[in-house]
Amino acid sequence: MLDTKFTLKDERIAVDNAGITLKKLRIADAQGDIFTVDGNIGTENLLVPTFNLKLKAKDFTALNSSEEDNDLYYGQATFDASAAITGNLTVPVINLDLTVKDVTDVTYVVPATELDVVQRDGIVQFVNRQNPDAILTQTEEESATLTGFDITANFKIRDDAKLKIIIDPSTGDNLQVAGSGDLKYRMTPNGRMTLTGRYEIDSGYYQLNLYEIVSRRFDLAKGGSVTWSGDPFDANLDVSAIYKVETSASALMASQTSGADLSTKNSFRQQLPFLVYLNVDGELMQPEISFKIDLPNDEQGAVGGQVYGRLQQLNSQDQELNKQVFSLLVLNRFFPTSGADGSNGGTATIARDNLNQALSDQLNQYGGKLLGKTGIDFSFGVDSYTDYQGTSSQERTQLDVTASKKLLNDRLVVSLGSEVDIQGSAQDGEETPVIGNVSIEYLLSQTGQWRLKGFRRNQYDNVIDGQLIVSGISLIFTKEFNEFKNLFAKTVLEENQKARKEEEEEQQEDIKSSESNNK
Repeated sequence: MLDTKFTLKDERIAVDNAGITLKKLRIADAQGDIFTVDGNIGTENLLVPTFNLKLKAKDFTALNSSEEDNDLYYGQATFDASAAITGNLTVPVINLDLTVKDVTDVTYVVPATELDVVQRDGIVQFVNRQNPDAILTQTEEESATLTGFDITANFKIRDDAKLKIIIDPSTGDNLQVAGSGDLKYRMTPNGRMTLTGRYEIDSGYYQLNLYEIVSRRFDLAKGGSVTWSGDPFDANLDVSAIYKVETSASALMASQTSGADLSTKNSFRQQLPFLVYLNVDGELMQPEISFKIDLPNDEQGAVGGQVYGRLQQLNSQDQELNKQVFSLLVLNRFFPTSGADGSNGGTATIARDNLNQALSDQLNQYGGKLLGKTGIDFSFGVDSYTDYQGTSSQERTQLDVTASKKLLNDRLVVSLGSEVDIQGSAQDGEETPVIGNVSIEYLLSQTGQWRLKGFRRNQYDNVIDGQLIVSGISLIFTKEFNEFKNLFAKTVLEENQKARKEEEEEQQEDIKSSESNNK
């Protein structure tokens, strides 16, 4: 079952009336590393032998098997050990220092629930009919009785030592963890056990299968810990697992972008790397499980920080947060919020919004492939809503098409677009213009921090019951900052850009001056 070879070469064991003597008995593993046993076992009382043994090991491999050799546990287990065994068979006294080496990589398969006796009624005992009470008066043979162990053990676990636990072989749920720790175990002869110390997680993952439909991998966050302060079954947990999913935030931001122009909606369709945190805190037997959705630090300023701000709001709403976490785990996308058109976000609305997002993503991918080298950017969006104008409501679906072109060294961006009815039609008297949406944006600064934008767009707004034409002009200022005081302070990047520009201007002046002197 261990699938490793142990070798004894010319070792001697002395046996006499006093007991068994082992003089540095050397046991070698397959790699030639030595496990040494030194001392004696006293047999003056054969029923209660005494122990006086010392054990030492260095880089000793006790397990080196594969799944084919043993379906319950397999892998490699290598350790250093120093132990002393004293006492007798009634109460063996064990003092152990054991270091689990970093090459250790063990897999343990949690077995199915074993059969157990749940009812003892009906058990038959056979007795002598001539002397039925003989079973009560019979004498028992004298034998040695093990009353308990007296164990003191110190465990050191090196950083790269790995343990994998297959929780459910049928679904493939498994946990793998690597880390380091110092633990002290104590067991008294009456069976009382204590465990103190801390195990800190360096890496690992939890592979989760949801209803045998989808498989998701949570990476264990570095720095998590399991701390014992007495009871081995009452550890304190501080563990976080992260599931990474790349998806767009358009469904999450639907309520904020209702009525916005297509370019604004498209800005939220970009793929972002969202992090779903599964946090496990509290006691081992009664853990507290919570969720959190976040963005990496370098992505928190995406789309002007609006997505990150929405996530902060979402994380404070437990019911909505749990719904979005479930959607990200199962569908790899956000769950559409209640319809901006007044619908309550029922099953039909949810399915429609998910289909719209999928179609929009595919159209934008195809458009990018077909027109990638023309200098004209096309974007597509499918929008479905319920139109309540008139005497009865109707379902409407529109395809938004926008073409944009950058001019004047990318300082001027011109966008033209329109909506095409796919399902339903405009109310009587409404006409959809060929070019319904116009946007002209000029970058006042080279970095794009200051922008001037003029626009005209068609906008459906159910609140005032009608289709609107919105025109306007806006001055846009964009800046990323972590603290409010940094909003008006110049960043290092801005100062470097300004210094670089001044240096380039000076170089140009020097060149012109030298050319004029040469003439």
